[in-house]
Amino acid sequence: MYLDSLEVFGFKSFADKTKINFEKGVTAIVGPNGCGKSNIVDAIKWVLGEKQAKNIRGDKMEDIIFAGTDQRKPLSLAEVSLVINNTNRILNIDSDTVTVTRRVFRDGESEYMINKSPVRLKDIEELFLDTGLGKASYSVMEQGKIDLILSTRAEDRRYIFEEAAGISRFKVQKKESLKKLEDTTVNLERLNDIIKEIEREKDFKSKQAEKTKIYFGLREKYKKNDIALQLLRYRDFQKKLQKVTEDRQRIFDEREELSKKVALISSENENDEKRKNDIQLQLFEWDKKLHTYTVKVEDIDGKTSRNKQLIQQQRIATTKLRIQEIEEAIKRLTEEKEKNIEQSHTIVKNIASDKEQLENLYAHRKKKIQNIHNYRDTIEQKNHSIKDLESEVKKLRESLEIVIRQLVDAIEKRKHELESSEAERELVRERIHAALTGAEENLQKALHNLSLNLVHEASEVLQKIDFIALKHDIQLFENYEDGFRSILFDKTGIHAQKEQLDSSIHKASADIEQLRNDISQLEISIRNEQEELEEVNNMITRVEKDLSKNENEKAWIDKHIQTIERQIAEDTKQKTHLENEIQKIQQQIDELTKEIEQWQNSLVEFNEKSNELKQQIHELVTKRDEIEKRIIGRKQSSKKDMEQLQRLADRISALDKNIVEFQFRLNSIEEYLWTEYETRIADTKIQVDESMYESINNELQDIKRQIQELGPINNLAIEEYKDLKKRFEYYIEQKKDIEKAREDILSVIADINKQSVDLFLQTFKEIQKNFQEIFKQLFNGGEAIIELTDPENILESGIEIIVRPPGKKNKNINMLSGGERSMIAIALLFATYMVKASPFCFLDEIDAALDEENIGRFIRLVQKFSKSTQFIIVTHNKKTMSVCDSIFGVTMEEPGVSKVLSVKLETAYAMTK
Repeated sequence: MYLDSLEVFGFKSFADKTKINFEKGVTAIVGPNGCGKSNIVDAIKWVLGEKQAKNIRGDKMEDIIFAGTDQRKPLSLAEVSLVINNTNRILNIDSDTVTVTRRVFRDGESEYMINKSPVRLKDIEELFLDTGLGKASYSVMEQGKIDLILSTRAEDRRYIFEEAAGISRFKVQKKESLKKLEDTTVNLERLNDIIKEIEREKDFKSKQAEKTKIYFGLREKYKKNDIALQLLRYRDFQKKLQKVTEDRQRIFDEREELSKKVALISSENENDEKRKNDIQLQLFEWDKKLHTYTVKVEDIDGKTSRNKQLIQQQRIATTKLRIQEIEEAIKRLTEEKEKNIEQSHTIVKNIASDKEQLENLYAHRKKKIQNIHNYRDTIEQKNHSIKDLESEVKKLRESLEIVIRQLVDAIEKRKHELESSEAERELVRERIHAALTGAEENLQKALHNLSLNLVHEASEVLQKIDFIALKHDIQLFENYEDGFRSILFDKTGIHAQKEQLDSSIHKASADIEQLRNDISQLEISIRNEQEELEEVNNMITRVEKDLSKNENEKAWIDKHIQTIERQIAEDTKQKTHLENEIQKIQQQIDELTKEIEQWQNSLVEFNEKSNELKQQIHELVTKRDEIEKRIIGRKQSSKKDMEQLQRLADRISALDKNIVEFQFRLNSIEEYLWTEYETRIADTKIQVDESMYESINNELQDIKRQIQELGPINNLAIEEYKDLKKRFEYYIEQKKDIEKAREDILSVIADINKQSVDLFLQTFKEIQKNFQEIFKQLFNGGEAIIELTDPENILESGIEIIVRPPGKKNKNINMLSGGERSMIAIALLFATYMVKASPFCFLDEIDAALDEENIGRFIRLVQKFSKSTQFIIVTHNKKTMSVCDSIFGVTMEEPGVSKVLSVKLETAYAMTK
């Protein structure tokens, strides 16, 4: 696999569509500083998946789009395509050529493609995992990567070893598994909360269902016993009816015989007897009718009582109780929903507050950074001023040295003149000579101090000269005065020049000291601003964490609100169903009430008819008694027969009443069984005998008492409990599945860790050995050690590099020169290539810090590894260019717009100047 070509359009300084066709071997990219050479490396890093704008020298991703020049307008997008030869199928795509394309638009939208098919950035990252390529691989080596490899943080070097070991994919898988593990843990916690809530409600419904089962069992038991009791009563009435019917027939036969006997007594009583019989029959019919009315009245009373009992037994109270429970549940859920909504609103406000606070903190941070820049600019200006003043002081010192020499020469000349003066002024001359000699010595000292830049000390020496006393002595020599005065006291003379220069030096020195004090204050201000900036950055971090936490919490609350709304909808639906059931029950109650009213109306009617019939019976009985008296009077001879006949007639009448009553009772029992249980006597299969009557009746009373003790019954509790049990079992299964998934994820993570440790250690040992060999080649000896900072924690341990160049002691890599550091990075890079070579490698001015000798060693390594790796080197070094198979030059013929040309070696040399 190798890089076939690179196409760039609108990326940074490449305003025009540019295609670079690469060859195998070593390719150089050359050009003057600022022409856009490194933009090619940035383009390759970007298309390989780089997400951080700062890693491609930008503040934000939109910065990579061509921003325009004085002659060109800005472009709206940037696009880079990398064409890779994949004939050996290193990339997991069944194609000889793989083209990876990435676009970004000014609105921030991005597009990614592999062979012109839209993909995700993640797909591009996974494509290059463990191939030695990718955004964080060792295929791109630049100065920033060297600093990272050789940084003080031992952990920063891990990525090279991980990529070489092929565990980058494992790290991605582990990261995804840890994310799944976190999600699974959260889901498990939420599921446990749901299970607890359902279990609590299930236990409550279980008690209700058990109570309902007991109620239904008692009702069924009551029905069975009631039917049995009614069956016993029916059989008893049947036996009584049969006996009464047989007795009446027997007595009736007896009365008929006696009547025939009585009929023969007297023909005179025949008509009266007939009338009496008619009256008796009428009385019998009316009595029977009256009895029927009485029985119907009792029946109506029974039905009214039973209907009232049915009304009382209706499930309205229970259903209303259930509705009340549902309404309370809805109210509770609604309150919880409102509370969650309120929490959501509060969190939204918190999020808005966090965002506003972040904006203020960003603005404050920007202001602090600007203040630091301003302070640094001011310091730089003051340093320039100090340099200017120091230069001025230097010039003033040189002028003061000349003036002092002139003053010394003038004094020396006047001293010689004094030596040749008259004898009478010898004494004064000696004083003047001594004074001048002392002044000369002090001036020589001052001149010496000036040569040593001891301006203050020179000034103190000059102040020791007593020019006033000297002036007094010289006044004695008026003939000589003009010469000395012009030297020492004339305002326009040499001494005056010296005083003026001395004052200027003092002023300049004071200004320098003041500027240095100002710089110290500015540096203190910078430190203060940096401390405040650090505090602002910490606040930004805290607010960003709080913002992330609030956003996650809001997402969970919104989801919980949806769950509550679904539960409210289900409860509202159940409430509507129960209200409809109450409506149906109420309709039944209304119908039963109407029946009661009808029966009560019939009862009034029957009572009126009964009273009327009793009056008629009373009148007829009176009439009958009168006839009976006449008959008795005429039948005194057959009194006993007549009395017997009457007794038989009375007994028949009584038996007829019993027959009517028993028939009514039997009909009532049949009607009761049909009304209550839709059962007919003929269909009843219950086996009972008369001896069981009392025990059955006692058991019925006990069942009634048990039903009353149960209190209100939720008839839907059993179904509700079944539904809750199903939900509970469903969530338990879900919990088992999640726990199993969690165990699987932990197992996967453990496998990943084991494989990663094995591969990493194997690769680490090989790179360690190779690094020692290449280090000795590059440094002509010496020793190099790579070791783990935490051998007990292989997957997190940093990697320390300790080297000893030839003839030196062991050194930390941070103490090495720039060239030595580059050579160590090169040694580590190629030691890694000996284990797992990248198909192609980009080196961005990695040879900049190397001297001629090390350049030679570097290019020998490049030539050696170019057989298996394609090298693309951004360089200014002629020696590096000389070994390249092809060279591309980058220029800016048009200001701000890069252009790529294929050039010859001589042209490349010229382009680097």
